[in-house]
Amino acid sequence: MELLTINKTVPRHLQLNLQEPIVLVYEVKKIVRELKEKNPILRNYRLMDVGLPGKNQKTPRMSLYFMKSR
Repeated sequence: MELLTINKTVPRHLQLNLQEPIVLVYEVKKIVRELKEKNPILRNYRLMDVGLPGKNQKTPRMSLYFMKSR
């Protein structure tokens, strides 16, 4: 099994709406789609998990965890 982690800065409008699940899911889908368009190797990977930033971080970053699909 091959795993990949990408750390991405959280967009400002998403920082304000982290408690809204619909907004969060929509933004994560959009970010993953953009990453896969920029890097074709990511098309072989599926999003496994998302790590959200803590409240006290200076530059909030989310971690996107991918797993290679068969």
